[in-house]
Amino acid sequence: MNYAAIHQALKKEHLTWAVVADSLGCSQYHVMNVCARRSESQRVALAISAILQRDVSEVFPDVPRYQDDRKADRDRVARIAADRLAAAGLKVA
Repeated sequence: MNYAAIHQALKKEHLTWAVVADSLGCSQYHVMNVCARRSESQRVALAISAILQRDVSEVFPDVPRYQDDRKADRDRVARIAADRLAAAGLKVA
């Protein structure tokens, strides 16, 4: 969705940028800038998606970073590293 589509979807739910921003504890300009792709915030993107009851990949399909589960990726890589250390006979923490 582009900025205008997100704005329209929020209006359809009787929400404004200010109401969304207040619920997130940030400025409406930050929310607007994230939706316009002038700044990035996974927290705001996930919140907007949740408010619109849509997947983040539908609302922000052009921002792959929002769709990544970085913690899961980090945990997966850490497990691989630990397995390799154990296979090499090294102590794993």
